[in-house]
Amino acid sequence: MKNNLPVKLLAFVSVIVCLATTPFVFAQTVEENSVKDTDLKLMAIPPRTEVISIAPGETKQFSIRLRNLSSTTQTIATETQDFIISDDGKTPIPITEQEAAPLHWSLAQWLTVAPTIATINPNQTALYNIVIQAPENALPGGHYAMILHQPTNATLDELNNKDETIQTQSSVSPKVGTLVYVVVKGNVKEEAFVRNFQGPQWVELGPVEMSFEIENLSDIHIAPQTKIEIKNFFGQTTDSIAVESANVFPYASRRFSATYDQVWGLGPYRAIVTAAYGSEGKIATATLSFWMIPYRLILTVLVVIISIIASIIVIRRHYLHRTDIKTKQIEILEERVKELERESKQQRG
Repeated sequence: MKNNLPVKLLAFVSVIVCLATTPFVFAQTVEENSVKDTDLKLMAIPPRTEVISIAPGETKQFSIRLRNLSSTTQTIATETQDFIISDDGKTPIPITEQEAAPLHWSLAQWLTVAPTIATINPNQTALYNIVIQAPENALPGGHYAMILHQPTNATLDELNNKDETIQTQSSVSPKVGTLVYVVVKGNVKEEAFVRNFQGPQWVELGPVEMSFEIENLSDIHIAPQTKIEIKNFFGQTTDSIAVESANVFPYASRRFSATYDQVWGLGPYRAIVTAAYGSEGKIATATLSFWMIPYRLILTVLVVIISIIASIIVIRRHYLHRTDIKTKQIEILEERVKELERESKQQRG
């Protein structure tokens, strides 16, 4: 039984090698987005204004431009609309005046655009003057609207009448616009939180994908300066990841993502996201813990160590066996010599 131990040990090592080198396949969901080509005929310049600061009761004026990129003359109808942000946290969705009424960041009713109807020749640019009239009771904080331009085949009289037929025809035309950001001076609340910081609980090898949401409960939009620090078991910072900044609108959330590009690692790690925001430099944080365990590498090292130990045991046993045989041969020879010496003594006596 003892002589079979190395053989069994080598068999066990072979099984471990097979398991360690067998690839593990994880199911992945691939999402294919069908992209539809669109022929954009208009270009708003700029697509978004700089933040305009205004006091209650104050009036300000600025201008934007619209370029006709098509090869034909376009009749353009222009209007202002409030908007909300879609679930992706970045896409503006126009809303009606009735829908915007309960929203304290509504802006469209403060804006006056001239002209509202314009004819633009091919590859020409039209200038639009915008007047902001903030009411005396304007709430402090952010107010947001969009100036929408839409080509139409209707006549100027029909556009002025805005009957339902014209609106239906216009709805299928491409729209472009400029987002307008206005901040009313006053006591503005600034508060934000990091929510749903997610990532894998453990990985074999990097990179490690992470995501989180920033929820803005402020009266104004924020553009948080965000980074993620990765700390190892000893509390040492192994990496600092900068996250691209983006606007988060009032009472909305926006998802962000980041990647820890480290390939090799061992042990527990902590990812700490820090988002600095607001005029007073406030900070929102969250922590995520995960493990990096390169189990295949560990198994391979163990297999190599076990193989070396098994080889040493086999070689040692072989060496001891040969030593035992030689020892027995020597003992037999010594016994034979002693017998010959006794026989020799007997013959002389």
